[in-house]
Amino acid sequence: MAHQAIYRKWRPLTFDDVVGQEHITRTLKNQISQGTVGHAYLFCGTRGTGKTTCAKILSRAVNCLNPVNGNPCNECDVCKGILDGSIMDVTEMDAASNNGVEDIRDIKEDINYVASNSKYTVYIIDEVHMLSTSAFNALLKTLEEPPENVVFILATTEAHKVPQTILSRCQRFDFKRIRNEDIMVRMKEIAYADGFDITDDAYKILASLAEGSMRDGLSIMERVISACGNHVSAKDIEDTLGISSADFVFELTNAISDGDAGKVVEIIDKAVSDGKELPQLATSMLSHFRSLMLCKVSPDPESLIDTDAQTLVKLKAQSEKLSFDKINHATTVISSAMADARVAKSSRIVYELAFIKLARPDMDSTPEAVMDRLSTVENKLMSQGIPQVTQQSVADNSDIIKRLELVENAIKNGVTATVIDKAEPESKPEKKSSRMFVPIPEDELNFDYPTAVLARNWEKLIKQMMRLNTPLAMPLRNCIVTFDREGLILLVPEDRNQFTERTAINNIDEIRKLFKQVTNTDYTLKIAMRNEFDPRNILNAFSLPKAEVKSELVVPEDNIKESEPQDKKDKLDEFFEQYESIITDGDKQALLSGESITRGEQSTFDDEDESEEFLDASELPSDDEE
Repeated sequence: MAHQAIYRKWRPLTFDDVVGQEHITRTLKNQISQGTVGHAYLFCGTRGTGKTTCAKILSRAVNCLNPVNGNPCNECDVCKGILDGSIMDVTEMDAASNNGVEDIRDIKEDINYVASNSKYTVYIIDEVHMLSTSAFNALLKTLEEPPENVVFILATTEAHKVPQTILSRCQRFDFKRIRNEDIMVRMKEIAYADGFDITDDAYKILASLAEGSMRDGLSIMERVISACGNHVSAKDIEDTLGISSADFVFELTNAISDGDAGKVVEIIDKAVSDGKELPQLATSMLSHFRSLMLCKVSPDPESLIDTDAQTLVKLKAQSEKLSFDKINHATTVISSAMADARVAKSSRIVYELAFIKLARPDMDSTPEAVMDRLSTVENKLMSQGIPQVTQQSVADNSDIIKRLELVENAIKNGVTATVIDKAEPESKPEKKSSRMFVPIPEDELNFDYPTAVLARNWEKLIKQMMRLNTPLAMPLRNCIVTFDREGLILLVPEDRNQFTERTAINNIDEIRKLFKQVTNTDYTLKIAMRNEFDPRNILNAFSLPKAEVKSELVVPEDNIKESEPQDKKDKLDEFFEQYESIITDGDKQALLSGESITRGEQSTFDDEDESEEFLDASELPSDDEE
């Protein structure tokens, strides 16, 4: 006798043998026992869940001479005749290859004849969704008013493609995916009957690979038995099918979590050397990340993840190391790689790049990668005991805040991470004045407030700074000076923004050290564009009310020795080389002579009269605005 596939050899012959579809088999047995058989049935569900099997059992049950609790006896002449095909009253048609209107018209002609050897003439139409529109229209009237001796059983994997006019005329039964436990029980019954020795770990892997399809599971089991013989272990299945073990998947996930791209490449290379299939590895990783997601979001992951207790503990521990954004990014990248690898000449490099992107999200420019990076920064902040970013913490965490702002803006504006990499240097001051300006409490703001004193004596301070380092300090004379709680704020005018702003930005650390050296305080200097700074935050240091207790801050006099001429010349030469592309001849002469670069304009302060306001009247807010 010719070899018969395991899934065909062990196809259920009664409703009681069908696995995992009790909600359907119970209803069908009751209808047969009570004599309430319908004229049209529609069986829906994924592949390998028992649709065709139940249709064949039903075709025998409705015609059986000695039914047993709704099941066919499979012993009477009618049951045996249907099983061996000698009785022609049961017709099975594949709509995928017989989908034309002529095929349906042949059925309409045949139903006019009474069944010859059985009670009902049964038509089983598999993959009914493949019928053409004209074929459905031809079948419609027959389904609505069929002869009494005809039963239609339609089966489909895509019920949404069946017209509603057909659906409304059928009793619909939805077949569920079969649970792994039920698949394992059925496999053990078959293995025991056929003399196969399969370990429990192997059964778990086979049931997992079946993905709810009994037919798929039995087909995979037969393939493994053919390769390994009657004794099958989990290791045999991994070697035969090229799938990755749980430890291998955990190792790769740890390398991704640690950001070790080199380790990721080594693991993939080892997988290929061991004969693992990269598409199967990607599938295993997707399943693994799903389990990690369930561990993060579900209060009871045990009921959703089919695994042993030891593996579940490892999953929970690993899920704590990964953010939800990382898991989301991983599933997106792996799924995209699986699609691209199908058409790529070298699929290995596609998978290698995908897993490297997961380990190094800074190499990826997708929004998911940006969210992954943002989540990593947030986790670092939380690990340092900073639950959220506040305005007060901006000064202490300016670098981190800048990165967060760039990422947030990239996400809002739909800009990729590549734009973030092209952003201004990290030392560039914040664009938003609300983040830069640190307000002074109203009860403390007075004429003798320390930073107000520094603002009124800016000309003295700038002269001393210029004596120490003329190239750095001279462009600051073009700036409008205001102050806040942390120190002085220099506002760059619109007409001098390129030269002055770039000089200050590129040398901000040195300028701040120079300022602290001159003032002998811990106050700082901040730079902003005049047109981007909120006018309401510009304070007039000369019009403040007098304080009851005078400030102890003393501005040092001009007692700093001027640098040696040769040293100053060397500094200026180096400065000119650095800013040669934007500095003008007039600017160069002004620096050499020590004059203000903004020629033709009155200086911000008057050297002779310290009581003169440092802002032009048009620049200052009115009393109402204050």
